[in-house]
Amino acid sequence: MFRKKALLAVSALGLAALLTSCAGPSGVSGATDAPGAESSGASTAPGVLTVDQIVMMPNVDPYALTSTDQWQNVYAMYDPITLTNDQGELENVLAEEWTNEDPLNWVLTLRDGMQWTDDSPILAEDVQFSIDRMKDPETKSIWGPAYTYIESTTVIDEHSIRITTTTPVAELPRDFGRMVLMPKKAFESLGLDAFLKAPVTSGPFMFESMVPGSTLTLVKNPNYHRGEVKLDKLIFREVPNASTRVADVLSGEADIAMSVAPSDIGRIDASGDASIISSESIERIKLEFMMASDPRLQDQRVREAVIRSIDPAALNDALFDGLAGLPTGWMNEFTEGFCPVDVPAYDPEKAKELLAEAGYPDGFDIDLNGSSPSYSIADQVEPAIADMMAESGFNVNLIRNEKATDANLYANGGLMGMRFWGIANTSGGAGQMLRNSDINRASKEMVDPGLQTLIEAQQAEFDVDKRNAIVCQINEHVVGNSLEMSVLSLPNIAAVGNDVSGFSPSPYLLQRYDQVEKH
Repeated sequence: MFRKKALLAVSALGLAALLTSCAGPSGVSGATDAPGAESSGASTAPGVLTVDQIVMMPNVDPYALTSTDQWQNVYAMYDPITLTNDQGELENVLAEEWTNEDPLNWVLTLRDGMQWTDDSPILAEDVQFSIDRMKDPETKSIWGPAYTYIESTTVIDEHSIRITTTTPVAELPRDFGRMVLMPKKAFESLGLDAFLKAPVTSGPFMFESMVPGSTLTLVKNPNYHRGEVKLDKLIFREVPNASTRVADVLSGEADIAMSVAPSDIGRIDASGDASIISSESIERIKLEFMMASDPRLQDQRVREAVIRSIDPAALNDALFDGLAGLPTGWMNEFTEGFCPVDVPAYDPEKAKELLAEAGYPDGFDIDLNGSSPSYSIADQVEPAIADMMAESGFNVNLIRNEKATDANLYANGGLMGMRFWGIANTSGGAGQMLRNSDINRASKEMVDPGLQTLIEAQQAEFDVDKRNAIVCQINEHVVGNSLEMSVLSLPNIAAVGNDVSGFSPSPYLLQRYDQVEKH
């Protein structure tokens, strides 16, 4: 658990005043509750757990996710093939074993006796179907690009499937922690629309009902293969307003509030009705430069000037009460292969010098693109960063797009300037994070052949020690060339009612509820 630090004095940039001006009584500007969130029928009965979160999955299609916050919804209903536990270790869930036949071929063997909630067996054909559907452009999954390296799949027998890749992918088993399975026969028999109304799933909880944008109600799976589920019912509610989530727990309307703002910790501690449970987190606030779309940012001096204009320590003290993690390079300690790297220090005068050297003595206008919903208190962090950058000569234009719009603009080269977003490689592997900077997979804006060479070398290296050494080189390369910036590592903070036990926030943001109890 984090140790709460005293709030330190804010730098001369006046962030304290910014907090007063940009945040209303809730501490989140412009935030509104989802329709129906204030009266969802949440129950305080024993065995019934209600969880408030920023944004739920839009429907029960596990490939329709738009935010890391939604993985807890998916994993409640669908089991993954593998899972990264809270210690960063890879566990097989539906998988029995992985066999690497050669650099381009992996064989996955499923556990025998696994069943869907319609009592049909979980088979290798379900893996094949799930991979094909995830990659299908018609599915419109944001995770589709993560698996473009899969060339083909071949069902060997009922429980074994060969996965052939276009290039060596040493971390494939860990990368499949994101791959939850869907039932081929049930999906093809029902069709998408009917499946979304009555999904056949494999996880600890089964679907009961959903009001999109408001509530998702699940009941225990009595035949769950990993042991008895301790809750009878699990209710997720979409409550975007941070202060409202906390108020729900303190009033007893909800049992757990996720993504608690640090400014609310004192209120919770003083209430006697709930407690704060927190963990360090793999999620980071990522600054990405739109280099391909904005040639000014292809100059390293300009990128370094941006980075030196941002004061992570002041942001942490003023907005996160000292609970966030300061930059230790491009990655943080929860990424396999992490090595700490010194980042360019906050220095607005040096930033001005760099801009002048690059031909911009008077600075210039630049877009700061954010999205909604996003990471916790993004609507306070990004205005604060804009004010900081103004001290170095940047005139920042703040833009906040809806999440899907932001993703579409990015995919089509429609963003200029900078993009800020919360990134969390929930598998713990570097490969999952690196795909966002890989021009052959998800990146549309990175312009650095040296980084691409290192990414491909890391992906192809099967020796763990050698691969981790390359990951360290990547961390040094990104920082040394000012290619991107991890501004802060975000804490995973939850408010938990006194009648709840067994809940622990995951540093990998993979909350599990099957062993949680409501008394």
